[in-house]
Amino acid sequence: MSEQVPEGWKLQPLSALAEYHNGRAFKPEDWSKEGLPIVRIAQINDPFRETDYYIGSDVLDRHLIRKGDLVFSWSATLKAILWKEYDAILNQHIFKVIEKPNTSRIFLQQLLEHSIEKLAESSHGSTMKHIKKGVLDEFHSPIPPLPEQKKIASILTSVDEVIEKTQSQFDKLQDLKKGTMNELLTKGIGHTEFKDSELGRIPKSWEVLRTSQLYEFKNGLNKEKEAFGSGQRIVNYMDVFPRSEMTEEDLSGRVQLSQSEIERFAVSSGDLFFTRTSEIPSEIGLSAVITKVTQDVCFSGFILRAKPLNNKIIPKLSGRLYRCDYVRTQIVRTCSYTTRALTNGTSLGRVLVAVPSIEEQEKIYSVLDSIEKNIKNKQLENEKYISQKKSLMQDLLTGKVRVSVN
Repeated sequence: MSEQVPEGWKLQPLSALAEYHNGRAFKPEDWSKEGLPIVRIAQINDPFRETDYYIGSDVLDRHLIRKGDLVFSWSATLKAILWKEYDAILNQHIFKVIEKPNTSRIFLQQLLEHSIEKLAESSHGSTMKHIKKGVLDEFHSPIPPLPEQKKIASILTSVDEVIEKTQSQFDKLQDLKKGTMNELLTKGIGHTEFKDSELGRIPKSWEVLRTSQLYEFKNGLNKEKEAFGSGQRIVNYMDVFPRSEMTEEDLSGRVQLSQSEIERFAVSSGDLFFTRTSEIPSEIGLSAVITKVTQDVCFSGFILRAKPLNNKIIPKLSGRLYRCDYVRTQIVRTCSYTTRALTNGTSLGRVLVAVPSIEEQEKIYSVLDSIEKNIKNKQLENEKYISQKKSLMQDLLTGKVRVSVN
């Protein structure tokens, strides 16, 4: 932060504004199926993600979080939020932040959020960021008097409400897409005649095929880390995980390849990819198709390539088909799990899919594509608000723009 302090403000370290209590270090034998939920970093990102519980009676107040408490994850995912959900126990690598007198909790949450990028620059760890308490001692910020803190917090919170409303609309569109996709890929469009199948009732004209009849699988490329950063484009895990369709322009990773590797791990338009490993079974085998390839592209060892054997499924629909609920259930059921969930081409090859005619696939894709365009527009709208808030935070939290306090 700048050493220039606005009139009436004080330059203070973040550690002077609150007490930061690290969460409890649980052991696997502490985990239970009942009791208070354990909030890890995964739940900071998604409060309703599956978690473990603790049934013991020795919970310290500094480890207990309730609605309205300020929490700050300081390892891997760096994030400061006001907890809005259920009572829970905080896991290690997350601070429960208790503000001191003359510090607004909401102001402090906004200040921590605004400071995270700079805190990360001072953090420990090259691949996984860790913000230790010492960093909070060293990081100084200009702090206004309490009335001005509250006014700034009120303004920024009002912008957050707009962002949350837009995000809610985005989420509803995502739910609509999922529901529509599941409906169309099991019942089709306009059918009146149905038949029993291994997958349940499906339109009479559809056929049920094993994935091994549709695709040939291959494991991806593994290379030393020095080979990455330049060279040919590569399809990586995080290119596949969040989306069902991509082009080569979406690929940011690059790797240096020999001619033999270019040939053995080549990617073509229409190739379908699956994530091969995940921390939890419910996220294994997520699919994405690449619809445009005009140059040398390869794929990494954390994913599987499924190369079409025929034209039974139009490429642009394939990534969506393999994210359909009835297909996902099969994929998760066939994966193996020890410390991580794993799948392979043999397991995925056993998965059954209901296949409509090409003409009907085109119609289904058209409906889904229309919903996805609305989703994209809503996403861009939310990104605009987030950008505006970032600029507003820079102005208000540094005192560049002062607020009037009545």
